[in-house]
Amino acid sequence: MIGKKLEILKDSKIIDEETEQFVLAVNNYLLEQKVIDNEEHLDMFLTHIAMADARQKKNEPVIGMDELIVSEIQNDEKLAESKALWQELSRYCATTFSHEELWFVYMHIINLLKKEQ
Repeated sequence: MIGKKLEILKDSKIIDEETEQFVLAVNNYLLEQKVIDNEEHLDMFLTHIAMADARQKKNEPVIGMDELIVSEIQNDEKLAESKALWQELSRYCATTFSHEELWFVYMHIINLLKKEQ
């Protein structure tokens, strides 16, 4: 399912081959490690990290997250798990994400983990 979306993004020159391979590796990891059972739950997260990776490569700034939302993420019981999972997933990525971008990543991972409960 995500493969078609990535192909469209790549054909439109929004993402490059490296980003496509990164997202596919993340998809495979999450499914193989049984972090996620439902591929539909992955779509938003995978699309987000594809776009985030593309933004970072182009040095495009990300608009900072509202402090209230950051506070909610900081207090979420799944934050530590989210950060640990991102540490695993980021091994597949050649790009370093900004601090601001990481809050969005953590938020999407938290939402993903909660959907799988």
